[in-house]
Amino acid sequence: MESDRLVYLCALSKVFAYRCAIGRQLMDAFGGPEALFKTPRRDLSELLHHGESLLDQLFDPALLDWAADEVSWARNYDIHLLSCDDPAYPRRLTACSDAPLMLYYKGTADLNADRSLAVVGTRKASWYGRESCRRIVGRLGELREKPLIVSGMALGIDGSAHAAALEAGLPTIGVLPGGLDEIYPRQHRELARRTLASGALVTDFARGTQPVAHTFLRRNRIIAGMADATLLVESFNKGGGLITALLAASYQREVFAVPGRMTDASFEGCNQLIARREATLVADADAIPLAMGWISARQQKARVSLFRPDDPPERREVLRCLQDRAPLAAEELAACTHLDARVVNLLLLELEMEGRVVADGNKFFLTL
Repeated sequence: MESDRLVYLCALSKVFAYRCAIGRQLMDAFGGPEALFKTPRRDLSELLHHGESLLDQLFDPALLDWAADEVSWARNYDIHLLSCDDPAYPRRLTACSDAPLMLYYKGTADLNADRSLAVVGTRKASWYGRESCRRIVGRLGELREKPLIVSGMALGIDGSAHAAALEAGLPTIGVLPGGLDEIYPRQHRELARRTLASGALVTDFARGTQPVAHTFLRRNRIIAGMADATLLVESFNKGGGLITALLAASYQREVFAVPGRMTDASFEGCNQLIARREATLVADADAIPLAMGWISARQQKARVSLFRPDDPPERREVLRCLQDRAPLAAEELAACTHLDARVVNLLLLELEMEGRVVADGNKFFLTL
C-alpha cells in the first residue's frame, strides 16, 4: 500500500536526514524503502561501514511508530509527502547530490514549473535592496510565461521576494528551516497563508523541528536546487543568502547579483561575487529575463520605449498586454486587461492616432 511505503520513506528520511546520498544509495541497492527495512542488519552493516549509529536508528522499534504518526498527521493537514522518485518532486533538485529523500509539501504550485528563480538576501535589508527586489520580481510578472519564485520566507529580502511575487501574480514557494507545523518567523504567518493560496510551502524537516543554525544551512540547498538561477539581492560578506548563491554555483546554476556602492556593507557579498565573476551583474529589471532567454533583445528594446511618463495605468495595461500577446483584438484586450470594452476601444484609438499601435483587420500590434 502507498501509505505503508510512505511510512518507510518517512522513517528513512529521518534517519538519513543529514546523509541523503547514502539513503538513496541504500534504497537503490535494496529496491526501495520497504525492502530496506526487511533486510537483516548484518547485510546492511556490510554497506554501512562505521555506521552503527545509523543502524541503531534503523532498527529502533519506535522509529516506524513515529513515522506512522507523522504520515497520519501530514494527511490530516493536507500535507503531501514527496519521495525523490515522485513525479511531483522538484526535478531540478534531484540533480543535486544532497537532495532530500522526502519533502513535506503543502499548497498548489507546480514544483516543476518550466521556469524558476530563487531570490535571496539579507534579513537586514535596506530600502534600496527591497525596492530592487520588488522591481526585478515585478518585471518577471509581466512575462507571458511566468517563472516560479523560490525563497526562504525569512525576514528582509526573502519576505520582499514572496510579497513581490504575490503582487505580480507569480507562483511562489517558501522553503522553511523547520517543520510545517509552525511557521518561522512568526511575523510571516500571514505571508505564508497568502503564499499557500497560489503557491506552496516546502521543507524536508519533520513536525516539531525547531529552526537552528544548521537547519537554515540545510534549507538553503533546497532553495538553490529548486531553481534554474539564483538572484542575490543584498548580502553582507557572510550570510545565508550568500551561501545559497554559492550552492547554486556549485550545482552549475546561473547566479545573479545586484551591485551596491563600495561603502555599502550590506552589499559587500554581492559586490564580491560580481568582482570574482561568480555572478552576473543585475543593472536593470530586464537583466535576468534577457540572460535566461526568457525575453529576446528585440523584446527588451521594444519595452524600453513602450511607456511614456504620462501614460495612465489603463493605457499601460493595454500596451503591456500587446507586448506580451499581440496580435490581439479589442475584445481580447478587454479580457486581458480586465477593462471595460468601451474603455479599451477608446485607448486603442488614442494609441493608434499617436502611432504607437497599428491595426491589421481587427487585430492590433505595437509599433516599434
